[in-house]
Order: sequence, then structure tokens, then C-alpha cells
Amino acid sequence: MTIAEQIYELVKALPQNQASEVLTFVEFIRAKHLNSNQPNQPVAPVPWAEVVHSLAGTWKEDFPALEDIRDGLGSAILREH
Repeated sequence: MTIAEQIYELVKALPQNQASEVLTFVEFIRAKHLNSNQPNQPVAPVPWAEVVHSLAGTWKEDFPALEDIRDGLGSAILREH
């Protein structure tokens, strides 16, 4: 009996949730070995200024303007001079 057959015999007797865990583990092991067989390709360093420039404004819509924050807090917030 092959190893795959032995595993199959054991797994088919397990409850579905435990068999799913085994499947997840097998997929993890497979991915780990597939990734370890890939040649490591060096990544060229990117200058910090280029990274900052490429990200500038990307979160613009996610953050309120300073004036909007101050309006919501009233006079209790410190003002910049």
C-alpha cells in the first residue's frame, strides 16, 4: 500500500472538519515545497524618495482634512501657529 493510499484510508474515517484540516495541511506542505524549489530572484532596491512619491495621495480620500477635524471638535482643539 502506498503512502497516499495509507493517508486516504486514515482520512476517509475522519469527521469532515478533521479531514478538512488534513487537506489544509497537505496544501500547506505542497505550497511550501513548491516555493522552496523556485529560484530566489533578487529584488532591485527602490530609492526611498521614489517609494514616497509613488504613494503620495493614495490615501487622500480615506482621511479628513485638518479643517474638517477642527470643525468637528470645536474650540477645544489646539490651533497651529
